[in-house]
Amino acid sequence: MEKNISKRYSQDFYKLMAENLDDEIFVTDGEGVVLFVNQAAVKVIGQPVYDLIGRPVKELVDKGFFRPSATMEVLKQGKRVDIIQTLNNGKKVVCTGVPIFDDDRENIHMVISTTKDVTVLSEMFETIESQKEELSNLREMAFQNEGFISGENDSHGIKEKIMKVGPLDIPVLLQGETGVGKEVTAKAIHLLGHGKDKPFVKINCGIIPENLIESELFGYEAGAFTGAERSGKKGKIEMAEGGTLFLDEIGEMPLSLQVKLLDFLQDGTFTRVGGTKKLKVHTRVITATNRNLKEMSNKGEFRKDLYFRINVVPFEVPPLRERQEDIDALAKYFLTKCNNKYKGKKSMSSSAKTILHSYSWPGNVRELEHTIEHMYVMSDSDTITEEDFKRAISDENGGNSQMGPSVSCNGFMPLKEAKWEVEKQLVTKAYEQFGSTYKVADVLKIDQSTVVKLLKKHAGDAE
Repeated sequence: MEKNISKRYSQDFYKLMAENLDDEIFVTDGEGVVLFVNQAAVKVIGQPVYDLIGRPVKELVDKGFFRPSATMEVLKQGKRVDIIQTLNNGKKVVCTGVPIFDDDRENIHMVISTTKDVTVLSEMFETIESQKEELSNLREMAFQNEGFISGENDSHGIKEKIMKVGPLDIPVLLQGETGVGKEVTAKAIHLLGHGKDKPFVKINCGIIPENLIESELFGYEAGAFTGAERSGKKGKIEMAEGGTLFLDEIGEMPLSLQVKLLDFLQDGTFTRVGGTKKLKVHTRVITATNRNLKEMSNKGEFRKDLYFRINVVPFEVPPLRERQEDIDALAKYFLTKCNNKYKGKKSMSSSAKTILHSYSWPGNVRELEHTIEHMYVMSDSDTITEEDFKRAISDENGGNSQMGPSVSCNGFMPLKEAKWEVEKQLVTKAYEQFGSTYKVADVLKIDQSTVVKLLKKHAGDAE
């Protein structure tokens, strides 16, 4: 019964299918004599079926119906060929000829040729290119919405690398100085991942006290410790289910907690503080640091096994002084933000734009943003000038553009309030510049735990 169906299909079904295809189908025997042409081929050649069937294909070429012939090339070369064919009306088509061999695969039994209008192909390519450009524009808009701004010339390949690692569910370690934009880079990577519609959850390992960071990260069960919520609490890992967990300042994480993090990274399971039940969560982990983790691991200050686990894709975000092509784009973006925030229409003079490139930007993108806003607020006209820039840098650095941030009290106030203000400015400005509680502790000559407490205290004061 199957054979009967096959025979009926070979005579009726396949012929009907060939007749209704948009592509031209042209079939000859092993001698190049026409056996079959579908209606699409008849229209292209411009001759009726009865004038084509039974004629040698060479004769059709000689009469100028088309040239060259894919069929003749297949018979000559004994293999598939692809050629550009010109019809008698001057139209060009892509023609593919395929040999059908006999059972012994020694002789060509038939040649099947198909053609495709080059104009159609060109339109298809134009459509594809247009869609690619539209997708690129959408990605660019998405990057800008997340605050990721760069110049047209991506000389460091930052965007290209984001495009590559974004769709891959692998750990990424972002390295770079404080203020270079590691967090916005992490958000851009998240945006291109499979969990882009899921939460992006950040935890700063440098400003949470050592005795609290474990419960912040992994959560805790009811009654786990004094002051714990009665029903327990989810940690950042659980909050990031399906999305991305961003561990900023991973180099500040206590060694005791690094073991538990490594266990989670290996199998996706963890236990809440005070609990016994293993929980499983699928989340992408992106880490960031301004410290040399390799050097730290060699000194025993950071676990080597964790370093290799999070460093599957090392990603260096260069300092702003090495990204001159980004300065203009960032300045324009921050100026637009200021115009929207303060309901103004200020612009920047060409000399001001030029001088932005001569400064070293030790605070990187973060410093540039603060400087643009400082110039915007203090400028006396609708055009920000070179003098506005010099004044802003001088103000921020205590009258010396080479010095670090200064602290000050505005006017007279009770001594207790003045001490509070000086303490707040010292610790927050030092942390903004160095980005590490250990470095701040070294500069201010206090314990690292004290720095953490002060940052937490004054962060709450700012709120």
